[in-house]
Amino acid sequence: MRRYLIRRAIRNWYADGDIDEATARRLLARYGSALDERPPSAAGPVLAVAGLFLGLALLLVVSANWEQLPRGLRLAGLMSLTALLNGVGVARYLRHSAGAFWLLLGGFAYGASVMLIGQMYHLGEHFPNGLLLWALGGLPLALLTRSRLLALQTLAVAVAWMVMENRYGMPWAMPLFLVAAAGVARYRNSAVLTLATLAAAAGWGNLMLTWAYATDFGPDTAEGMISFNLALLVLAVALSRRPRWFGAAGPLLAVGVPRLVLLALLPFTFVDIWRDYLALAWTWLDPGLWAGLAVLVLAALAGQPLLAAVSAGLLALVHTGGLPHQALAWAVAVNLLVLALALRWLHRGLVEGQAGLFFTGLVAMLLLAALRYLDLIGGYLGAAGLFIAMATLLLLVAFYWRRREARS
Repeated sequence: MRRYLIRRAIRNWYADGDIDEATARRLLARYGSALDERPPSAAGPVLAVAGLFLGLALLLVVSANWEQLPRGLRLAGLMSLTALLNGVGVARYLRHSAGAFWLLLGGFAYGASVMLIGQMYHLGEHFPNGLLLWALGGLPLALLTRSRLLALQTLAVAVAWMVMENRYGMPWAMPLFLVAAAGVARYRNSAVLTLATLAAAAGWGNLMLTWAYATDFGPDTAEGMISFNLALLVLAVALSRRPRWFGAAGPLLAVGVPRLVLLALLPFTFVDIWRDYLALAWTWLDPGLWAGLAVLVLAALAGQPLLAAVSAGLLALVHTGGLPHQALAWAVAVNLLVLALALRWLHRGLVEGQAGLFFTGLVAMLLLAALRYLDLIGGYLGAAGLFIAMATLLLLVAFYWRRREARS
């Protein structure tokens, strides 16, 4: 929104004669725009939601009157409707490079056809296969048209298949849909599709890891699932520092990942959470630890080798030497870590002019104070000591910042 307002202001300056055309083009290029670019339209999102509503209505109407129709009529109706909607969409795409709305409806009709025809002719009792066929059927059109709507629909169906299939077998085919969605997101520079793909990839990694805990020789408690997701959080931090890799989603990641980190770390500021976490330690044999270490290697390659190395050492320490009676020390350390991160976000928000980061840091400090006041770590005196330590740190940082600003 801020970039949009800046671009609109530059165009107004040019229209009022305050700047010439060359200056306007040069300024707009800094914000990824051009002088003759069309302004964003609300028609696209509205059509997308309308297509979703019509698709859901189609599924409900067909389901309500399904048993009253003859089998032959049902089959012909489903095939005709699917062919008609997709045919109109393909024709419009070939003529006007449009038609995503009709193809979206065609995707819903195709999915209903797969499910209902399978029900009519008893083509198998493995329900997830219907979702897989639906996703595979929508994949070619999503790739050929490079439509964000179709890619989101295909990815959503694939995620539903992934979750249901995981009860019976490993969802090995999911990377196919993730790669396809990532390709369309990159081509269209779609922030929503990029974030959805990243979230689906994280979910797939977690589901694949659950199979390592389902074996007879695996650990009974999945402490490593926590370790794996903490490693994913470090990878997200590394990727958020490379906003150019993700196009339009880059600014959203730069602000959204710190908030995700804050939400993930706040539970670990409590002693009881650490006591339960450390009680589940399964030493070096925990597959979640090794999966987390592999993710941290990716984080190091993404440009955060120091953060990845420190995180790997901490995870290894938790799994090999962590004991429940150490919970207080770990909780205090995480409280100080959250405070340090809040200061970092506050400073970056001021220096880089990012209001989202500034307020994230400010809210993090206030939340930390409220939580520690409600949950007194180490009793009244222990909590007071922690508050004094945090206040001292804040005063030292404020003094350092003031001296630095005075020199500059």
